[in-house]
Amino acid sequence: MTTQREQVATAVREILQVDLKFTGMDLPDDLPLIGGGLALDSLDLLMLVTGIEKRFGHKIAPKKLGKETMSSVGVFITFAHAELLAAGK
Repeated sequence: MTTQREQVATAVREILQVDLKFTGMDLPDDLPLIGGGLALDSLDLLMLVTGIEKRFGHKIAPKKLGKETMSSVGVFITFAHAELLAAGK
């Protein structure tokens, strides 16, 4: 069974709320991860990526990560979901 986008969305929001301490904060798809919005630093972004990797058992190539794939909550969810689908997860 393939991973649904909603499963990835739930995991991303849980990581942001629990691991990165944004508990109780509204995390809409258009909320920026870097710059304005959450203003995550490189360590925060690494924790987000490794959290997804651990939950779904798939390593994301570092060269695929950047402003294009991590600009907002929704963009990262869509990217991570596509990565998992491509890996057959």
